[in-house]
Amino acid sequence: MPSFAFSARDANGQPQTGTMDAGSAAMVASQLRERGWLVLKIWQEQEAAAADKARGWLDGLLGPRGVQVELSLRQLAVMLRGGISLLAAMETIASQSDNKAIRNTYNQLIDQVQQGRALSDALEDQPGFPSFLVRLVRVGERTGIQETVLVRGANMMRARRDTLRDIAAALTYPLIVILAAGGATLYMVTTLIPKLTKLLEGLGKPLPPITQSLVTVSNFFQTWGPTMFLAVGVATIAFIIIYMSQTGRIAIDRWALRIPIIGRIFRLSGTLTFSQTLGALVSSGVTVLDSLVTVQQMHSNQYFAEIVQRSRDAIIRGNNLADTLRVKNAYMPLLATMTAVGEESGNLDEVLDEVSQFHTSQLGALIKTLSAWVTPAIIVVVGSIVGYVYIAFFLGMFAIAR
Repeated sequence: MPSFAFSARDANGQPQTGTMDAGSAAMVASQLRERGWLVLKIWQEQEAAAADKARGWLDGLLGPRGVQVELSLRQLAVMLRGGISLLAAMETIASQSDNKAIRNTYNQLIDQVQQGRALSDALEDQPGFPSFLVRLVRVGERTGIQETVLVRGANMMRARRDTLRDIAAALTYPLIVILAAGGATLYMVTTLIPKLTKLLEGLGKPLPPITQSLVTVSNFFQTWGPTMFLAVGVATIAFIIIYMSQTGRIAIDRWALRIPIIGRIFRLSGTLTFSQTLGALVSSGVTVLDSLVTVQQMHSNQYFAEIVQRSRDAIIRGNNLADTLRVKNAYMPLLATMTAVGEESGNLDEVLDEVSQFHTSQLGALIKTLSAWVTPAIIVVVGSIVGYVYIAFFLGMFAIAR
């Protein structure tokens, strides 16, 4: 009988690992659930070493992209709703998809399902399928509404992708403009201006005042530039080391939430992630405790993830969810207020859906406002710096011609 290794969480949320002899991974999962444990991953022990090598960080690069996964989920839901069996639907996707990663993924899923493994368990081993989707599929397997939860999972993936895209769009353009203008200015200050200075000094002609001020700046960079770059490099390495530690990551993520405007975007995004994920999972029949495990994994900001973990621990001790969310400079205040209403009325999922819709509009409006203000502000600031450098440079050139 094969031996399977497993990773799970017990009823108190504590991680549990071990091995178990069973006929299949599905049997192991069933026995663990009978204990009241939440199954995270199951794999054959003799294949563990090979699996670890094959599923390194390259899996994230070689696996299907989120858009491809979302499309395949919608196709799967349509076919299930039309009466096609799960295996037949997956075989159709595997044979007709134009994407090689999707074909390979669904062929692997087909093989595992044919061996008796549940689809939700098989999805846990596949890159590109988020943890909340695995829990939704598991609920669909228990309740028989698989096509409904697949559509809901696809909608959540799309909403999350749209949010991340909007945030990236708002922050990427200013960063590119600053880097490009800074690079051009630095090149002129450190390369062109020193050459111009030597030329004017060789001709014995005085420098215009504005050019002289730029030469002073250039001399400063020539003298202290290497030291400054070294200091920046050391600071960057130190930041990365601190950020890689759990305590440092939480502290930096917490500080990021307090940055003016940018911090508000992060707070709105975190609130949106919490309300969307928890609302969708609870409305699908997942318990609040199990849902919070997925919500914690969905947060890229580790300070938010820590708050969710504390919330889960507090609920186990008998506290209300809403009270645990009242943390200053973290989730938006409306989330805790509306969560309290949902807990009292018994319609937490509906309330969280309203919170999600409200904060989606708030985040979109803030991003538009940021884009509207940041673009002209950067143009003015960067234009002033570049204009000063160019004017000083060309006035120095005119001094040569006199």
